[in-house]
Amino acid sequence: MKTINATQAKQKFGDMLNKVLTEPVVIQKYQKDFAVLLSSERYQELIAFEEKCLHDLAVKAEQEGFVGIEASRSLLDSI
Repeated sequence: MKTINATQAKQKFGDMLNKVLTEPVVIQKYQKDFAVLLSSERYQELIAFEEKCLHDLAVKAEQEGFVGIEASRSLLDSI
C-alpha cells in the first residue's frame, strides 16, 4: 500500500487516481494516517463483505434464540 502526504496527494491527484486501480493509497496529514483512497471496485467489494458479515451475524443471533425484527416490533407494540 502506497503512502503519501496530503501535499503530494494534492499535487499528484491524477497520478494517485491511477494508482488506486492497483492498490489503496494512504494519505497522511501531520505524519499520521488520515485517509485511504481506494478504487470504486474495491470499495464495493468491502461493502458487500460487510453486508454479508452483518447478515451472517443476524442469522446466527436468530438461530441462537435472539428475536428477529418482526418479533421485536410485536413485543414493543404490545407494551
